[in-house]
This record gives sequence, C-alpha cells and structure tokens, in this order.
Amino acid sequence: MRTRNSIVVGGLAAALALAACGSDTDAGGGDGPLTITFWNSYTASDRPAVEALVEQFNDSQEDVVVEMTIQPNDVLSDTLLPAYQAGQGPTIVALDASLVPSYVDMGVFQPVDDFYEGDVDAALLPEASLTATTYEDQQWGIPFGATPTMLYWNKELFAAAGVEGPPTTMDEMADAAVAITDPAAGVYGIAIPDREAPSVWAQLLWADGGGVVSEDRTQSVFGSEESIAAVTRWSDLMIDGGISPVGLNGVDADTLFGAGDAAMLINGPWVSAGFTEAGLDYGIAPVPAGSATQSAVAISTNVHLNADADDDERAGAYAFMAFWNSPESQTYWALNTGYPPNRSDVDPATLAENPTAQAFAAETGSRFYLGGLMAAAQIDSDVVVPTIQRITAGEGTAAELMPPASDQIDELLAP
Repeated sequence: MRTRNSIVVGGLAAALALAACGSDTDAGGGDGPLTITFWNSYTASDRPAVEALVEQFNDSQEDVVVEMTIQPNDVLSDTLLPAYQAGQGPTIVALDASLVPSYVDMGVFQPVDDFYEGDVDAALLPEASLTATTYEDQQWGIPFGATPTMLYWNKELFAAAGVEGPPTTMDEMADAAVAITDPAAGVYGIAIPDREAPSVWAQLLWADGGGVVSEDRTQSVFGSEESIAAVTRWSDLMIDGGISPVGLNGVDADTLFGAGDAAMLINGPWVSAGFTEAGLDYGIAPVPAGSATQSAVAISTNVHLNADADDDERAGAYAFMAFWNSPESQTYWALNTGYPPNRSDVDPATLAENPTAQAFAAETGSRFYLGGLMAAAQIDSDVVVPTIQRITAGEGTAAELMPPASDQIDELLAP
C-alpha cells in the first residue's frame, strides 16, 4: 500500500526531475541519486528518532539521499559560518529560530516561500515557528522541531506538603512553592534557572503584563511597572523564601527536579525521558496563568537552505522536508521524542502511547522570547541575564536595576 509519505515524496520527485531539466546537476539520473547534506545538533535523546526518519526517507525513494552530520551545538555554531564562507556548508541546517536574522543578513540562506506552494500547507504548521522565521517579508525556514514549554510538577512532593496540584495560576504556583519548600530536607518549591534554558523569567514577566520587549519588538518594556513588579515578586520569594536556589543554569535546574529535590520546573519535552527513567512520579501541566495572560515560551528548530543551493538541491531539500512534515513522520516523531507533532491535523488520540507528546500537543498559548531580533543574543546574555542575576543575588532591587537595563535594551534595538 502507498502511504501518504510515498505520495508526498513521489510528487516532489517529479518536481526534482523538472528542476534537473534546467540544470547541469543530475538528480536521480544516470549518475545516481542527488545527495543533500544536513547538519544539526540533535545529540540528546531525540537523536535516534532523527536518524530513523532520515533513514526512512532515504529508503522511501531513489532520487534523493540525505547525508546527515550530527554535532554538539557549540561545535555546529563554531563551524557553520566558516563552512559557508568556504563554499563547503551543508545544503540544509537545523538551527534555533533566534539565529535567523543574523544568518539571513550574512547572506548564507535563501528564502523558502515556494516550499509552501507544494504539498505542505503552512496553515497546519506552528504559527510561532513561521513567524519567527519570517524576516523582511520572506520565509527563511521550515519547521523541524517545535514545542512550547510546560510545567513539570512532582506529585509526591505536592502530596507530602498537602498541596493540591497542578497550580493553574501564578498565585497558586507561588503559594505551592512556598508551602513545599523545606530547607531542612533540602527541598525547593521550584527550580528557576536564569540562563542556558528556555527563559522562565520571560514567562513570569509575561504572565503579569510585563516583558522584555514590546509586542512589535521596537522598544524595551523591561523597565515597566509590570515587569519590575513581577521580578520583585519572584526574586523576593527566592531571596527571602528560599523557593529556588539562586544562579541555576538549565542543567542545574533539570538535575534538581530530576533528583526529587524541587517540586516544579518549567521546561520542554526533552527532559521527560530522564525524569521517567529516574522513577519520578510527575505530571505535566500548562504554564500557570498570571493576572494578564497565560503564555509559555515557544522553542523552534527550523531547517534553512544554503544560499548556494541550486534548483536540484532545493527540490531535494523540499522533498525531505515534505516527508519530515507529513502526518506519518510527525506522528513517529512525537511518539519517539515527546515533542508535539508539527502538524495540527495529527489526531491527539494517536499519541496516547506517549503522554508527554499528548500533553505538549495540547498546549497552544506560546510565544517566542526575543524572536526575530538581530540583537536577541546580546539582549539576553548581556542585559537580561546579568540583571536578573544581580537582583536575585541581592546586589540591588528590581526597581533600581531594571530601568537602566531597559535603556540598554533600547540602545540595542535602535536601527
């Protein structure tokens, strides 16, 4: 029986053949199949699923072979631009959405708007991913792995403290964190990292009407009354209430929760396998709502096409990405990684074997942190993170430190 995957690949193979008619490169002709190279940094528990789906694509047709290189994120970051500059970069690369503007400005990618004229309907893919990879009115990426963050909560610690869970509001989350924190037992109510993790602080700010930059990304709101109030609230709970250790990075926070020493953690689906293996009795719930909104951080890895890719290579890349974003492939991806499927038309009932994927697929209220900003990395690492660190270390209050930090952000946002 022909699956939808084989139909998708077959249709795009035809496009590949047409492209070959106008090019010197043979695509699936007498010289064999076209090879496209693919770099990514899926080195963790999701690696086997990526490898399996690439193998399935290669076995499903005879026109295109994906040759994949997986390397740690720091290695990928260090080698990608030099490789492109030397004319040896990959045909396609999977990168975090925050990197799109800088790479587009460096001229190493080409637009992929015409991908959505084929068999994949953009309306079925994560809107946040498409928004984050739109730059100067063109689409520069195709969703590969997209997910919101969610709240992990330790059912045993909640029960031991007599607290019902999960919390559904920020007030309930704060109250639960205070009630569960037990310094004598080395138990914290929540683990709040300040770096090297999806930004928990952004979510705490958004919930009560604050943030880092405005919705139109033109000015800072980090020094607003709402932002200062949110940081004051949670930093006071950390300093005076001891609800979370100060100065955690992402790995520290994951480890604390995984060891059963923190009752709550906000993160993505990739940590769930480790928690399950550790024997934790945990639940997954939406990030609690604040007084203004309920919103999680959206995380998206997207595939980008080499600016030097010719028509054949572009058609081959599109064939692979159509296969990747087919219902069958996305169901496999979700069941084997815990990520939600990229496609909104995948029936949640088909994800019952993986409760993590089912839970994350149900979360819809997410947004990108600093998405689409050329200065995103500088704003976060040079301003937001050190300011939060100084406040939680007691080196100054939010009211003292956030307004000047906000001015720094405005300088970085200036055209």
